[in-house]
Amino acid sequence: MFAAAAVLGAFVSSSASAAPPVEAFGSLPAVQSISISPSGKYFAIVQNMPGQSAVKTFDSASLQQIGGIAAAKQQRVQSVAWHSDDRLIVSVAEVVKIAEYLTEDLKGTNLCRMMSIPRDGKNPIPILPKGMLKGQFFNCDVVALHGPTPNSILIQDGVVGGSGLNSKSQVKIDVRVHSVDVLTGNAEVLPELGNRNTSGWGADTKGNLRLRFDRLGGEIAMLARPDGSTDWFEFHRQPAYSFESMPTSTASKIGIMFPAGFADDPNKLFVVYWPGDKQALGLFDLRTKQITQVFADPKYDVDGPITRTKKVVGAFVSRAMPEQVFFDDRWRKLQANIMSNYPGHHVQITSSSDDGNTHALFVEGPKWPGGAFLVLDVKANEATLVSAAYPNVDLASTGEQKYITYAARDGINIDAYLTVPRGSGKNLAAIMLPHGGPAARDDGGFDWLSQFFASRGYVVLQPQYRGSTGFGTNFARGGEKEWGLKMQDDLSDGVKYLVSNGIADPSKICIMGWSYGGYAAMAGATLTPELYRCAIAGAGVSDLIEMQLWEQRFSGNDSRQGPPRYWRYHMGDPNADRAKLLAASPAKHADRVKGPMLLIHGELDSVVPIQQSELMADALKAAGKPYEFVRLADENHNITFATTRIKTLKAMDEFLAKYNPAH
Repeated sequence: MFAAAAVLGAFVSSSASAAPPVEAFGSLPAVQSISISPSGKYFAIVQNMPGQSAVKTFDSASLQQIGGIAAAKQQRVQSVAWHSDDRLIVSVAEVVKIAEYLTEDLKGTNLCRMMSIPRDGKNPIPILPKGMLKGQFFNCDVVALHGPTPNSILIQDGVVGGSGLNSKSQVKIDVRVHSVDVLTGNAEVLPELGNRNTSGWGADTKGNLRLRFDRLGGEIAMLARPDGSTDWFEFHRQPAYSFESMPTSTASKIGIMFPAGFADDPNKLFVVYWPGDKQALGLFDLRTKQITQVFADPKYDVDGPITRTKKVVGAFVSRAMPEQVFFDDRWRKLQANIMSNYPGHHVQITSSSDDGNTHALFVEGPKWPGGAFLVLDVKANEATLVSAAYPNVDLASTGEQKYITYAARDGINIDAYLTVPRGSGKNLAAIMLPHGGPAARDDGGFDWLSQFFASRGYVVLQPQYRGSTGFGTNFARGGEKEWGLKMQDDLSDGVKYLVSNGIADPSKICIMGWSYGGYAAMAGATLTPELYRCAIAGAGVSDLIEMQLWEQRFSGNDSRQGPPRYWRYHMGDPNADRAKLLAASPAKHADRVKGPMLLIHGELDSVVPIQQSELMADALKAAGKPYEFVRLADENHNITFATTRIKTLKAMDEFLAKYNPAH
């Protein structure tokens, strides 16, 4: 057993009551992540406090805080990585407004800032590559945390191409690699030009550029160069739009694959690929162009490799819970030892020192229902609690989560998470909670939204409807052009499961979701109104044709651009499938709504514009249907900030108490 260790009381609140306030779930996690320094002597946390997101550093032995830095308003710390024991690289997400004279349809967007900070947090240095947005990026895209020269990192960002204007009189943006000195912030654009079609780069474990990705019409060409050489050669080509060709492609016997890091052998790459229906982890030999399978799961897709001490030692796979599967003996034994100390809990090793003696752990279970972060010293056989992620949430106020399967009407099995209030009986008020995406999935473990509903007495069902990822290609592709059809049927069949098993009262079921889930909530209220007493739609799509037209205006119709092509493929073509899309668009069928609807949307949403909720609100008003509309000022698509998350929960709490009370 691990020896007991001191708790950092500064982070841990007193025990919560049985019915926590909205803020207990709506506040961001008290600690979001922990990162261990290369030597293990220090660790850094991302801490969320009221109105502020911050990075703080600590001495691992004394547990004393060394330093820290806070993000500004409208910013949230996104990630922290140790470049060395003396310096960290911090990425900060920022929600920004866009001047109305630039566009009327898009009010804001998400950008990213990067900085280099010393261990004490003093005198942070902004990373300012010679890109397009004066220190702001659309993505903080780090190619290598350690570049080929001392004190350097490699990032990729767009710069104005030397060719000036392209044939369409648009500014040509080249994706170039910048070498940044972390001590000064000075950036140098590397002479690696690629060509006008280069869309990305990759580096080996030494920080040398070894991979290049060129978009050639409808294909992606993957190029590499041998270790120590300056010559590029093409080792693989595949369709640019992998969603159109998985699991195999006619362009190559290998099919679709995505590089995931170099192996010890500098001429071998770990790749995520599809040997069949399920995504697997393999090792690709650049010389022979052959893949050797490293790990696969019979039911679930492999998410990617686990890299520790600069080596791939395992794989991530989301089963009923997100799991780390180690195939390295040392790490497998370490994992078994850790888990034996926390029986009945789910444990993940989230960060490690280079020597493998100091680790950050995330432990979730009865002791910490919202999860907790600990630092483990292997030599001292001691685990130190840093903080509970949700210190004001206790076991009594959370629901019991179960992983279930139910049959859809055509016989396909649908996996789902069922969260039931503890000590509850039968025939409860229920919330149908489909996830966003739709090319995504829910993971097991604490979910702030479903647990909030459970704390109020609702049973919650989160179906992994067809179109969800993680369950194989055939299942994911089963959702293509099935918006409002089979994908919605899977939710309706989930309602049938709840009712037929006596879990839910059929007269007290509300459907709620965000993004695609927001669409599904509106579709449930319009296409199957007899099933739901009310609906809550967050950042949802209400008009499938208008949504695609909006995407086309901002992404273009060129084959080099992703979103319009992607949505035509997944939703349906606005011309060829027009009737089908109109039939599945909730805003066109507001007259069918039977119960009240709550619409919630961020005013700066750049993924689904707020106009989509406005269209639904106008349609409901014209049809004389009851609705409420909550606008989230200065917020984007993902509810980035605690203030808006709390506002959202309060609006939903009041709406449900009025229209679908649990008791």
